[in-house]
Amino acid sequence: MLDKLDLKIIGLLSRDCRISYRNMASIVNLTPNAAKARVSKMISNGIIKNFIVSANPALFGYEIECSITIQNIGRKIKEEHIVNKLNLVGDVLVYAKQLGESSIYILALKDVAEDRIRIVHDLIKPAVVEKTIFTNYRLPAIKIQISDLKIIKSLLSNPRMQIEEIARESSLSTRTVARWFERVKKNHFLEFSTIRDMSSLQLIGYIEFALIIDVDKKFHQNVIDTISYEMDEYLLFISNIYQDNVIFAVFFCANIPTLDLILTKLRSYKGVQKIALFITTRLAFYQDWLKREINKRLSQIIR
Repeated sequence: MLDKLDLKIIGLLSRDCRISYRNMASIVNLTPNAAKARVSKMISNGIIKNFIVSANPALFGYEIECSITIQNIGRKIKEEHIVNKLNLVGDVLVYAKQLGESSIYILALKDVAEDRIRIVHDLIKPAVVEKTIFTNYRLPAIKIQISDLKIIKSLLSNPRMQIEEIARESSLSTRTVARWFERVKKNHFLEFSTIRDMSSLQLIGYIEFALIIDVDKKFHQNVIDTISYEMDEYLLFISNIYQDNVIFAVFFCANIPTLDLILTKLRSYKGVQKIALFITTRLAFYQDWLKREINKRLSQIIR
């Protein structure tokens, strides 16, 4: 069984899986060793599946994000098959199985490919495309450098890797790596999060759900700040560093009435235009595209 401290720790790791045990402990009022023990237990029990690092696709020339909702009644086609077909069109970043027969696939595209997306309808039959949404990536304020590539490559194997280890693996100084993390924090071009076992949370009486919130650009940051302040008890994380008119937020709560209260509260925020709700039962992140893009850039530099 998980208690409220475990859930708080899951939330902290979901927002920044690089948080130190010392900082984690001070927030949840435990000793660092006790916090570490709880994390280790959740990992060994499979509640925390792994830690992940995700990058802004715009850093590597991607322009468009495409969200495709697919109905796969009776699971007549394996998810892996659908992912492989979608990778012919773009690069799949995320797969999220929803309650029921629908799944959401997030793709990164390097150009507008609406004509290629239409081909997907035939490629995945008898599964059916229900909805397709295109959004533009917000261009980062930085340009990728060779040190960025080396450090990100190291972090892909272990997002919680210590600065000294990263420095050794990337052949950079610890000072350079430390300054790099300051740069990441300032420019928000990477996210550090965790993958959780949804079924384990459901068995102990918690619902994890995702919201896609359409907002007026003028109120985008205000809505994020208000959610972070007023919904901290239920908020796992907000992942929205790439668009300025959409907020993707993940919450958990104990029951449907609480979920309804959260939705009602969010709809009252100034600037919120529309909210789409998804109760996710399985989640997968794909990083092959990122490894490929990093290796491609590094090989070009070496030449």
